[in-house]
Amino acid sequence: MVNELMQNDWDLEKILRQQDELKVKLLRAQSVVAECKAGLADLERRLERRVVSSSIDERQGKSVAINSNRNARPPKSRSVHVPVNPDAAVAFSSRSWDR
Repeated sequence: MVNELMQNDWDLEKILRQQDELKVKLLRAQSVVAECKAGLADLERRLERRVVSSSIDERQGKSVAINSNRNARPPKSRSVHVPVNPDAAVAFSSRSWDR
């Protein structure tokens, strides 16, 4: 009986078949690992782009807010003591009144 068990354990064809099966499993596993690494790298690139884009949007938003605050300030009023230039250009021509 021991000889029979020893013969089954040392069956060369069975060992070679198992070796081939294990090689196939190893190749599949390596393929899955490579695919996972590629997917992870892609996700990292997309995340990095999103962070950069978000940072740019945030800076632009702050810039817009600052500029809108600047534009929202009331214009400086003229002092009563500053004379008006009589030679300054007029926004309409005298011809427009003749029509």
